[in-house]
Amino acid sequence: MVDILIVGATGFCGRHAARYILQHPERSKYTVGLAARSRSKLASIGLPLDDSVQVFKVDIFDARAIESAVKQAKVVLNCVGPFWHYGTPVVRCVFPDLNALSARAYAGLTILCPSACARHGIHYVDITGETPWILDIIKEFDYLATKTRAVIVPSCGVDSIPADASVHLASKALGRVPLGASLTSAGLRGGAPGGTIASFFAVFEDVPSERIKDSARDWALSPVRGARSPAERLVYRLGRRAHVGGIAVFGRVNRAIVQRTAGLLELHRRSARAGDAGGRGAAATGSGDLACYGPAFTYTEFTPTGNVVSAFLLSLAIGLTFVTLKFIAPFRWVVKHLVTQPGSGPADHTLESGRLEYVNVTMSDEPSPRCAKTIIKARGDPGTLLTAVMVGESALALLFGELTPLAAGGGVLTPMTAFGDSIIRRLKANERFEITSGIVDSPDEEVDESRKRR
Repeated sequence: MVDILIVGATGFCGRHAARYILQHPERSKYTVGLAARSRSKLASIGLPLDDSVQVFKVDIFDARAIESAVKQAKVVLNCVGPFWHYGTPVVRCVFPDLNALSARAYAGLTILCPSACARHGIHYVDITGETPWILDIIKEFDYLATKTRAVIVPSCGVDSIPADASVHLASKALGRVPLGASLTSAGLRGGAPGGTIASFFAVFEDVPSERIKDSARDWALSPVRGARSPAERLVYRLGRRAHVGGIAVFGRVNRAIVQRTAGLLELHRRSARAGDAGGRGAAATGSGDLACYGPAFTYTEFTPTGNVVSAFLLSLAIGLTFVTLKFIAPFRWVVKHLVTQPGSGPADHTLESGRLEYVNVTMSDEPSPRCAKTIIKARGDPGTLLTAVMVGESALALLFGELTPLAAGGGVLTPMTAFGDSIIRRLKANERFEITSGIVDSPDEEVDESRKRR
């Protein structure tokens, strides 16, 4: 048995996540296992292996071997992607009788098989930003996970912890009153790992168009439908001065996760009110109180550019790129072969020079609305180094039981519904992160954390 099993440690993002887990200050408190074809392969990529690290020799297409390894862990950390792309071989191995499964189950299982975690009550985190795949595992495994009390938490990297944490902190600063509009300037600087790019292309090439349409719906991942999201714009502005920008490439991915958080909180409130003794209404000790965001809550995200002209051009460029990649296959083929390939990523100097800065402004939904401003800054490449920190700390929060009351019922959750304040405390303790949140009189005002809603 091992405490944390890491799958995908030979990939670019996976090796950084594995290194973070293996060199963590709390390393003496847990055991680590790595799933790979050989120990020599792991050693060749520079991972700090010692006799305490258990290596499970598995082929990523041998689903039975992977499931056997998963059953020997308390927490599974999955860095293998594209998550949708690797679904078919696993279903074929684990479930030879494909007629017994729905089409969604066939397409949606990943190589690591969260279904195995759900069946055996094993906790799970990953770094996916693939909304169609998340929608499938919710539909197929959420109910089962509530029965086995498995906590399944996708999107624990740059997609979508900063976005989810921003609204959670705003809710706390405002005194947990109903929320209104929430707008985030999501500034990211760094490179793109090959696996992330491959996941991007998988959406165009592997995911059926109807699945893309289903997952792109407003509140698609949420069990409760909330207020209609604002229409997408070419230019966004947060306050009068600093933050002007255009469409965010992964804005809808983060919005879907934040909306699921809002929906799960509302469902939890209803279950608790009804006196549900099991499922999501179960009482438990946990870190941080949870409060509903309210029926008027909306979330929007944009990429800061500095001025209106560059914001307009960015939005047009993103829109044109998406259309071209989707409908012109030869262009997609050329681009796909020119970009960074899976297993590779940014150079070390690019990784260290990267930055993340999320600035969120959330209004309360009251006759006299108040404004909360949250700033999350971090040093390092967002998609690799910072993602390694975030998913690593999420796995440790799962292992050490630093969970919210809602998470006691298990299921496919989000970072904030699973971890709440505990993951924020962990990130604040990391030297790469700086997180502040408080009440402000206007979006341009500096945050004063001493100002809390009474």
